[in-house]
Amino acid sequence: SLNFVINSMSEEELTNEEKLHIAQHFLLSSPPGQFTEILADVRKIVSDEILTDSIANGIARTYNLKNSKVITLPDGNTSTISDAAEIDSTQYVDPVNASVFTVDHLLLTTASSGTTDSPGPLEEKRANLQVEIGKYVKAFYIAEPCAASAFAKDDKITLVITGEKSNLKNFWSGRWNSIWSLTCDNSIATLSGEIKIHVHYFEDGNLQLLTTQRCEPVEISFTSDGQLAGKVVEQIKSVETAVQTGLEEMYNGMNIETFKAMRRIMPITRTKMEWNINSVRMVRQVRK
Repeated sequence: SLNFVINSMSEEELTNEEKLHIAQHFLLSSPPGQFTEILADVRKIVSDEILTDSIANGIARTYNLKNSKVITLPDGNTSTISDAAEIDSTQYVDPVNASVFTVDHLLLTTASSGTTDSPGPLEEKRANLQVEIGKYVKAFYIAEPCAASAFAKDDKITLVITGEKSNLKNFWSGRWNSIWSLTCDNSIATLSGEIKIHVHYFEDGNLQLLTTQRCEPVEISFTSDGQLAGKVVEQIKSVETAVQTGLEEMYNGMNIETFKAMRRIMPITRTKMEWNINSVRMVRQVRK
């Protein structure tokens, strides 16, 4: 915890490099929707001379890319900050409007920065996938904010889906992020992906769920770009639904399976504790 780090820093003489390494670890491990709060806490124990604005901005960029951060664009729509979208450290592609925007990674503010280059050979497939993945997210993601982006680069189409929901007043936040890679060879496409989930609950404690589900390559046959888009999104929907169902089943059975493996549900006498005060008194009287 941060308190442990504070105590360690006061008890041991750490180098500036070690302090910066610790600060970076905490920032990159920030739960969904809490990077700014963690940064404010870290600045209390690491001076601005060590954690400069430039370094903090670089860490924020790494965090945003790592988690495919949802960003609000100047027109009010949303997009994702991801490796597939990045032109340079501050410029990213908005695939919906075929435009470029700049971003301040710390403040998460954006500004328009022109249009994208001329479309490549995968543009028709990418455009169809952008429409279908957008419909899917709108129908199934209740997170606010959320975004779906389709990018075409280096003979590959990348689909990025992120939904993030924070309610820090009630001590919880969560993020669902999935990234899918699609390659095409004539009338056969291969889809593979990875789903990352991060949930944080911190009322009277600090509980976090971090899970990653890698999705093995699946071949999809198609006769048109529109059909391909529909089949790809249907496959993504199937996999994501299975992951969500699996998590729900895990939680429903946790008290029987997971906790039972950690400790006995009943004491060694195989008799539950009787908490009725009258029964306890009666037993005392009998013993007398």
